[in-house]
Amino acid sequence: MFLSSFKTNQEIYKPTLLFPAQYDLQAYTDLFSSTYIPFLQVFSNSFGLAVGQAILATVISAGVGFALSKCSFRGSAALLSLAIFIVLVPKQTLAIPTFDWMSWLGWRGSLHSLLLPGAVTGLGVLFFFQVFKHVSDEWIDLARIEGMNRFQTYLVLLPLVSPGLVTFFLLHFVLCFHDHLLPLLLLTDENMTLPLALSKLKDSSHRIPESVGMAASTLSLIPILILFVLAFDRLRTALREVSVS
Repeated sequence: MFLSSFKTNQEIYKPTLLFPAQYDLQAYTDLFSSTYIPFLQVFSNSFGLAVGQAILATVISAGVGFALSKCSFRGSAALLSLAIFIVLVPKQTLAIPTFDWMSWLGWRGSLHSLLLPGAVTGLGVLFFFQVFKHVSDEWIDLARIEGMNRFQTYLVLLPLVSPGLVTFFLLHFVLCFHDHLLPLLLLTDENMTLPLALSKLKDSSHRIPESVGMAASTLSLIPILILFVLAFDRLRTALREVSVS
């Protein structure tokens, strides 16, 4: 993909040709000059949306997971069953109800319409339910002796599960950054996200060079690669802790 961003259309359609005849940066120039799509705008839309939704989902899912695993209250089993049910329900079946909901709120066409639907995930609740299960109850007893309430105890335990927080943040960031269905339904062309913009670069008439789409796809991987490199150790720790259960 990276090498194809320097190729001409004729070179791209030759499957045996690995390297381009010359390394032309015209595709990247077209992207940053907004010749075909407002690349910088849609990239910032996707990045900001993914960061915001990942933060919300991490905070809410961690709180619910802590409550279900360390607090005894009426209805906890029903909430856990609901989280499992949400995971089993295909996302596509909720697309039209979400569209109607955002239209009723008057948020359709705005990036805010994508923050709320992704703020709570059944998978996140189950993930943090399992993460907090690994935290010894001795920490809860110690916090109780110190006179801390449940919320203060939750804040004290967060550093202990930081690998899980980082892992879920990264996974949710990736899913949101590449989400296509809900942005297609809820957003307009003025504030579209990167996946929608990439689809517009695929022109059956070949008016847009294929190298432009390859360049855009290459640049879209950069934030994900950087985040995974920076958080690789915590990601590996969290996955190992969850897998042993």
